[in-house]
Amino acid sequence: MVLVFDRSTQQGRLELTDRDRFKLLHNMTTQDFNTIKVGEGRSAVLTTALARIIDRVIVYNRGESALMITNYPAIVRSWLQRHIFFNDKVRLQDVSAAFGQLEFYGDQAAAIADTFMAGASKLALHGCAEIEISGEKGMIARTLPIAGDGFILIVPMAALSTIKMRLLAQVGAVEGDAARYERLRIEAGLAGAPRELSEEYIPLEAGLWDSVSFHKGCYIGQEIIARMESRQRLAKTLVKLHLTTLPALGSTISLDDRAIGMITSATETEQGSIALGFVKPEFAEAGTQLTVTADGQAPLTAEVVDAPLLQTGFANA
Repeated sequence: MVLVFDRSTQQGRLELTDRDRFKLLHNMTTQDFNTIKVGEGRSAVLTTALARIIDRVIVYNRGESALMITNYPAIVRSWLQRHIFFNDKVRLQDVSAAFGQLEFYGDQAAAIADTFMAGASKLALHGCAEIEISGEKGMIARTLPIAGDGFILIVPMAALSTIKMRLLAQVGAVEGDAARYERLRIEAGLAGAPRELSEEYIPLEAGLWDSVSFHKGCYIGQEIIARMESRQRLAKTLVKLHLTTLPALGSTISLDDRAIGMITSATETEQGSIALGFVKPEFAEAGTQLTVTADGQAPLTAEVVDAPLLQTGFANA
């Protein structure tokens, strides 16, 4: 089965053009954009001066432009615009209304990707390529595999419905809604907006190790993140939990009546209730038995379990 999602309204798309587009991104995010090549994409985090998460974004080098997928297009655009100075040559445009975003996941996703562009199945993670569908120009990219393989199509909004129907005409393709996507995200252990991608947390705490370069120069929030990495010490870390019953968001995670964290995302699956939450790192090992409580609810039993995309620990640095 392949699950097809229209994420056009769940996320936004910003286009950056002109000479200094990657210089701006390099100086403003946790990622190294000085070395990005045409056809490559990289995930990155914009952070405050206190290293708190503004957003996790994915940026694609399309040659003459850079395309950014963001959870908070207005906030991110405003934040970047504030840091474009007189001598900088950067144009920043919100193209969310002009271009739609389709995503498809599953064991057959790579084969379907090849029907849009020969060789698309060989793209590296976040790698991108220009495509043309029925005379309309767009982009295909490989994305995080929250269920089997995963790909993103960025296409003109006018052609979105036609291309979505083409996807759904594939054998085994099924359209998923926002709730289904959220379930896949939580199962995979991927931090999401607004639950985990917020100013409550620091990128390393949210498991966003692959979005952080530890070998680049200064950026806003860099000193705090570098200090955490050098001391190998986090205040909290994201974990996936398997529970007896679905917990309320914001529920307290505890061990031996001692509060050690909080539930941020939760969903029901065929295997039972699962959740994401932040706990103190010493309690993040798979198999750890915990208790989850909320006002008016009986205590729930929870167990820390592994998640495919959840990165924890300084081995990732």
